[in-house]
Amino acid sequence: MILVLLWLVLSALVAYLGRDRVIGFWGFFVLSLLVSPPVVLIALLVSQPRTPAIAE
Repeated sequence: MILVLLWLVLSALVAYLGRDRVIGFWGFFVLSLLVSPPVVLIALLVSQPRTPAIAE
């Protein structure tokens, strides 16, 4: 039970750090639940930040 809770907390932390990236909070959260929070954290560090839309 502790491992499941730790996995969820780490996944939420990685997702929070990825909230300003291209796939956003929920994308990183689901990905870290399916793969592994440390692996997704590495992917987060090399991913592109979200670029704001240019208003004309």
